[in-house]
Amino acid sequence: MHQLLVFGSAFGAGMIDSVAGGGSLLSFPTLIWLGVPSIAANATSTVALWQGSLGSVRGYRRELRDAERSLFTLAVPSPAAGLAGAILLSRTPTEVLDRLVLWQDALVMAMGAVLGGVGGAGLARRMGRAVVRRLVIAIGFGMAAALLVKAL
Repeated sequence: MHQLLVFGSAFGAGMIDSVAGGGSLLSFPTLIWLGVPSIAANATSTVALWQGSLGSVRGYRRELRDAERSLFTLAVPSPAAGLAGAILLSRTPTEVLDRLVLWQDALVMAMGAVLGGVGGAGLARRMGRAVVRRLVIAIGFGMAAALLVKAL
């Protein structure tokens, strides 16, 4: 079950990354939930999702042909910033990262709540009551299943 959860999380995170970025918002908390220490979870998530970026490049190869050449100038500073972040992370005590992660999670949840509240009403109207009701039930069952799996 552990591997299935990790695979599902990585798959979902890869899909999110290929469209908009931010897939680690799914993979990182999953690893934390499974008991991986925060620094190891961060590094694991980053290394795993980097592979998905290569897949995205292949998937978007037609669009990249038409991209502005200035976009490719980011190919140098991006890995350099990643290396700087990795060095900083390796020197950060786990306790400090744990506190930062709590604040990050709280901020992301607050932003999600605000954006959901702003856009959710219109979306719910377009989806219809029956669909929203089924979605809420599915999310509730999913959360209950996750708690059950965690308890086992």
